[in-house]
Amino acid sequence: MSGASPRLDKNIFSTLQTNMLPSRIKPKHMDPAACTLLQRYGPPPHRVSGDPVCGLRALFLIASLALPLFELSTASGQINPGIIDPTNTYSGKTYSQLASGWWQYFMSLPMTNSPLNFIDGNPPVPLSTGQSGPVWFMGGSYASGGALSFTNTIPSIGLFLIISGIEKDNAACPPANWNEPYLRTWAGNVENHAFGMSCIIDGVPVDQIDNVSTSPYRVQSPAFSYTCPAVHNYLHDYRTNPSCYCYENFSGIPYTNNGAIMDGVFLMLSPLSIGSHVINATVQFSFTPAFWADCTYYLTVQPAPLTIAVNQNRQFELTWPQAPDSYTLESTSSIDSPHWQPVTNLSLSLEDGIYRATGPLSTTNQFFRLRPN
Repeated sequence: MSGASPRLDKNIFSTLQTNMLPSRIKPKHMDPAACTLLQRYGPPPHRVSGDPVCGLRALFLIASLALPLFELSTASGQINPGIIDPTNTYSGKTYSQLASGWWQYFMSLPMTNSPLNFIDGNPPVPLSTGQSGPVWFMGGSYASGGALSFTNTIPSIGLFLIISGIEKDNAACPPANWNEPYLRTWAGNVENHAFGMSCIIDGVPVDQIDNVSTSPYRVQSPAFSYTCPAVHNYLHDYRTNPSCYCYENFSGIPYTNNGAIMDGVFLMLSPLSIGSHVINATVQFSFTPAFWADCTYYLTVQPAPLTIAVNQNRQFELTWPQAPDSYTLESTSSIDSPHWQPVTNLSLSLEDGIYRATGPLSTTNQFFRLRPN
């Protein structure tokens, strides 16, 4: 990646509060060097002088300095630095499983409120819409194609990007009854028509995605189910066969399809560094009518979201995506205390791109932070 890393002031902090467990912490607008605070237990929050939101008797972590994406250390044999090898998992899921998840996410939203579906004349839908967990799904206008650009502010989180993809299922009115081998063959035969695939991340081309027949990033999903909304779902709004019109159900009952196969070329991107990034992806299909897409994503990346939970053994667990930064986990007994010390009594692990720190709940206040090295 060209250009220098952003210069960050380690002493600038902003705050974000949540009041219950378990919960997902989603960053608000923050300075790149901001910290994120989460309340775990203790007395009601109180105001801290100079704090723009509120003080917390809480557990909190501080986001770290940014480094370029392609300075990430990579596993042996990894094809493209910064992209998870297609033979590996991320957050416990394979590329094939994530391909299912991409389509399930796409189908779960009404087409009028989907960041994966561009409608000319409508305002862009934020990429955060309907997204949760350590991986967000990303792609261009699946239905219409063309030259498009998207601008989004996102946390430093894993991104599963579709380059090309074909899905086949039994959705019809009435539903069809094709077996799984047929669905796999049909989806594979259509995906074989893809060409002109490329992806450039911050000026660095991704290798081995241009040939659909040989790309290691091409996967086929396991058989999966998806549920689409009752109104403005993809089946009704974009499938041209009139028999699919039955899938818009104004009684408010969503439709679930229990058999589907996804075949395509995908990239599982490691969390991007804090700052600005540009991703461009292209694809064409040789069938009639012709399809082509040239999508550019302008991303502003903020500190990674943090998750806190309590397990059945009454231990708290902190998780955050592996980012292109290095940290020291520190703790103190008071948020006002300047005496932060490295943590030595918590279990810290890294698995499938996610850091986990676990420890026993306490009757007294505990505060933790990630200090950039």
